[in-house]
Amino acid sequence: MASNVTEEEILDLLRQQLNSEKIKLWLSPYTLEDGAAGEYPEALIVKYSSSLNLPKEVIAEAIENLRQHAVAKLAARKKFQQQGIATLKVKLSGNTDSNGSKTFDVEMKLDASGFDLKKRISDQSKIPAEILKLISCGHVIEDDRQLSHQWVRHNSQVMVICLSEGEMEARSQEEQASRLARTKDAAQALANRKEDSDHDNYFIQIADQDGKPLELPDGERRALSMAMMLNEKGRACLKRKQYGEALVLLLEADGAFKLCRSEILTAVDNYAVLCLDIVWCYLCLENVSELPDAESRLTMCQDCFRRSYGDNLERLAGIKGDSSRELALYVRLYLLQGILAFYHQQHNLALTLLNKAETTLNSLQVDESKLMQVVSMGFDISEARLCLRATGGNVSNAITKITERRERKKEIIEKEKEKRQKKRLALKLGKTADGQKVNIEVYESLVGMGFPTSAVAASLRQTNNDLHRALELLQEQPELLQLATDPDEDDDDWKGVITDSMIAMVTEVGFQPLIAREALQRYRGNIEKTVQALFACGGILPPRPSKENRPGTSRDNDDEVEIELTEEQKKAVEELIKPDIPENEEDYLDLTLDDEAKFIEQYKTMLASLRK
Repeated sequence: MASNVTEEEILDLLRQQLNSEKIKLWLSPYTLEDGAAGEYPEALIVKYSSSLNLPKEVIAEAIENLRQHAVAKLAARKKFQQQGIATLKVKLSGNTDSNGSKTFDVEMKLDASGFDLKKRISDQSKIPAEILKLISCGHVIEDDRQLSHQWVRHNSQVMVICLSEGEMEARSQEEQASRLARTKDAAQALANRKEDSDHDNYFIQIADQDGKPLELPDGERRALSMAMMLNEKGRACLKRKQYGEALVLLLEADGAFKLCRSEILTAVDNYAVLCLDIVWCYLCLENVSELPDAESRLTMCQDCFRRSYGDNLERLAGIKGDSSRELALYVRLYLLQGILAFYHQQHNLALTLLNKAETTLNSLQVDESKLMQVVSMGFDISEARLCLRATGGNVSNAITKITERRERKKEIIEKEKEKRQKKRLALKLGKTADGQKVNIEVYESLVGMGFPTSAVAASLRQTNNDLHRALELLQEQPELLQLATDPDEDDDDWKGVITDSMIAMVTEVGFQPLIAREALQRYRGNIEKTVQALFACGGILPPRPSKENRPGTSRDNDDEVEIELTEEQKKAVEELIKPDIPENEEDYLDLTLDDEAKFIEQYKTMLASLRK
């Protein structure tokens, strides 16, 4: 074995051999009754020294380290069973300013809050609690909830993310923590807006792999919108190598995704890619070998890719015409699976997966001169790289593919815009007498015949969307629609006073006082309009739609009420969310693969050193 093997790798290899031979270092003769070190048979040390090709002194020191760890773990378990005091394994990740060790244990009861744990870690690491984020079992630990309610158990590992000033290039660390809170609040506000909002600038569209919008219940649409916005924000941080903030945002997105049904998550690949991004953060924060969450996420990711893309990407090729762009995701998947296999001492499997990642990566390499050639023609570097990969480096075909994709995207956007406009129009037109929404297709047909829009809407409301009856009403009795058509403002909101003299002027021409009063109220005190309308309908007022069925007041549920963003939320959206939402929906596939290539080389070198 090469001399450059790390202490952690030596301990892992030695632990594996001790477990295979069922040697229990916490028992005699290795450990005395008082927990002190016992004796190690010389033959045992010589045996491991020979098999691992390491000096006997190194083996003896490693065995003692493993023994101390086993004894401490046994004592911690006994303390938890007897006193309820759990031991948590803490690791500071990323660039921290802690002067002490980056790994240490914290003892506390699990009925303590997340903030209590954060304060203990802050005291020990000398890092302000305000800029720490704690993660355990793939979840961000919340300050105001008990640890036992947040998947934290005895012997749990707690990863600590320090929102460092250098990483974010922020004026202060507190500013970054505030930005995270504002981002989440703005994303929640956007997600709560109804789908047919008048504000297209703040509209979030959820589509399948073919780019077609998904029809979802409002609750799931809000959860999925929230998840996707936080996901995009986290991915943007990931591209800027801001791994700490990225991981926090991605785990927040993970929580929102889990509010959706599993069949919704399998309809798109977003959740699988999110899991891949989370594990990539673990790797870049040097935690991929320690978190069991990484393995379960990669398994879920692989299963989801298989369902979404097909075993050999055949389903993806059928939908999009090629599968080269998604292959970049497989490079990262194979790489991360290979690294996990390496830390699980499955060296042959690790090498197989790393070679698979390398082969796939090589097939996606793009000639730099061709890339610049396409970019020089006015195309974005992301779509240029993706389409060059899809066409095997053929510049002409890549340009054609970019143009076709843009046209297809434009068509989908126009159709969706038209659909939203119709929804807004339906809300504006109100409901029919039997509670249905006014049929937009019938409405547009009648308007196309030249009838006034207000009269058409009134006729459809009165005839319950019956085309023939509405047409008959419009042609033969248009005067009946005059009173059924709402004035510009709701008469219920009119604050004017109907005087006796006004009523007298209407009754003088032969109408009943009660009808005169009601007509004057409906026409906001306008005597001329009132008299004309009553003559048109023979002195009998037609019934008006109930208030909930009048134009602009349709309410299928509370979610149709427009939710306005506050000025602070609008500012947060403009500053923190919109800049990180890519125009190209396939931006997440645009991986340069430079970092992946470095990790492949690093771990293949480590594997080679273990084989010497």
